[in-house]
Amino acid sequence: MRWPWLLLAPTALMAAGMASGQSMADIRAQAEELAREVRDVAIDTVLVDGAQENVPGYQGTEIPASDLADDPDALTSRGELQRSGDTYRTVIDPYRPVFDPTTIDLSSAQSIAADPDAVLGTGMDLGGGTGSCEPLPAGGGGASTYLDSCNQGAEVYNETSTCNPSIVTTTEQIPTDFKYFVAADDVFGANYPRTYVFADEVSQGQCRYTGRTVQGCTADREAGRAPGAYCQNFSVRELVCTREVTGIYADCERNFPRQCTPQTWIMGSGQYWFGRNHDTQVTAARSDAVCDPLATNAACVFQPAEICVEGPGTRVIDGQSITQACWRWERTYQCQGTRPANDCSELEGRSDCTFDHQECLSKDAAGNCTVYDRWFQCRLPGAAPEPPQYVCAGDLYCMDGECSTVERQASTEFKDAMVAVQTMGELRADFDPDTLRLFTGEAMKCSKKVFGISNCCSGKGVPLLTPWLCDAEDRAVDERDDKGLCHQVGTYCSDSILGVCVTRKQSYCCFSSKLTRILQEQGRAQLGMGWGTPKEPTCDGFLVEQFQQLDLSRMDFSEVYQEFTEAARLPDEIEASMMIQQRIGQYYDTNGAP
Repeated sequence: MRWPWLLLAPTALMAAGMASGQSMADIRAQAEELAREVRDVAIDTVLVDGAQENVPGYQGTEIPASDLADDPDALTSRGELQRSGDTYRTVIDPYRPVFDPTTIDLSSAQSIAADPDAVLGTGMDLGGGTGSCEPLPAGGGGASTYLDSCNQGAEVYNETSTCNPSIVTTTEQIPTDFKYFVAADDVFGANYPRTYVFADEVSQGQCRYTGRTVQGCTADREAGRAPGAYCQNFSVRELVCTREVTGIYADCERNFPRQCTPQTWIMGSGQYWFGRNHDTQVTAARSDAVCDPLATNAACVFQPAEICVEGPGTRVIDGQSITQACWRWERTYQCQGTRPANDCSELEGRSDCTFDHQECLSKDAAGNCTVYDRWFQCRLPGAAPEPPQYVCAGDLYCMDGECSTVERQASTEFKDAMVAVQTMGELRADFDPDTLRLFTGEAMKCSKKVFGISNCCSGKGVPLLTPWLCDAEDRAVDERDDKGLCHQVGTYCSDSILGVCVTRKQSYCCFSSKLTRILQEQGRAQLGMGWGTPKEPTCDGFLVEQFQQLDLSRMDFSEVYQEFTEAARLPDEIEASMMIQQRIGQYYDTNGAP
């Protein structure tokens, strides 16, 4: 029986300290340490059978006041005796002092009543003393966030482009009759060619005189010019030819050198002949101009086997029928290159996601990063941060007129014990006698198209958006990661084109339980062990001697606390279910079946 000695210990400690010349501060420090020991001893002893016998002054459960439970009249009479006391009379006396609440400012008191912590500060003892608060361990319940990624950089495109060369037609009017005004050889002052100029054409039947003769002024007007100074002094004859007659300008220079200039005599010969009839000539030719942008693009390659998409056929153009074996073709080019791309707008716009970090997936020949993986920390749907909880105030003890507080400490002993029990079970289940290793994981990977809709790495708690595009391993990783069984090692580019990453893989080490994953993550940190590379992850378990070096007391198991405490409540639920079944059976035994 340890208690009597403990009760005498403070007095003995003080006497011994004073005798040895110790200061009061040293004595108080030793006393505080002794108080903690007393508290620990009490915790270990008060819950055992017969512990009540060790309580000083304990007189059993039969106390005089218990008689009042069976004698209500006695309880009433004792209450009447207390009515004469000052405290009770203050409450019931109709002449007691009162105050008018409208004349007193109670705003501060009302603010304190509404939110004491906001006014007095967290942990303030409302009795006037400042208490100390210890945070309770987190309740756990699993991670509330997950990592999601997007890409920014260069996107490889591989597109099929087509163009359509076609037949282009042009129409030209070809004159068939040429009219001339011809002056007589001996006429002076006429700016028209003379008769002898056309002598050969007339004799050969290419030109003929129509018999029409007009005054020079009329001819000038029909020729489209202002009448000349001598136009009234001569007449001209109308001549029609089947072709344009050349050499007229040479005759002008020979006979009228002072008057003969291209501007006044034969400006394109338009003043002196007139197309009276004409033929319509239509020409058809293929034009490839529409394909020039693709044909001259070095990133585009012509795909053979051009096809006709319109024709053969005959078309009437300006009254003429034009027949072509093909009017329009289709040419195909395969074009490949890079262009800027960014699909991070959705994550950047979410209020539940914050940017975490970025990683380079691929680089060009100059060492510049061409594609980045940008990672965001996002909150799981329905998850909200759990508010912190505290244990406040303390145990007060006094010595020599001075009082000190033994601070209460939030205990995680039950949860730590549950973790320890579970760890022992994991040790038995995960030990590999062939390799002598504990908690060995499995390397697993999932894939994602960069800037593509195919994403088989959805992230924790988020369903796959395109499961039909994912293989069995992709789906297995998603399922195990959602259960909290996987540690993400990293990402790497698994396929690139033109120096730009187009497919990346995300690698994990997945374990048999969430507790095993936590032991691996925090144990590797203690031992300085890495996870290998994203392309070649290392998921080996601990050797026995490595596991013996781990300090489990430094590990944070809050993520699994709630699961274990829920498991601990399960027997109570089973017991309640059994009690309900028993009572139903008793009812039927007593009253009979309906």
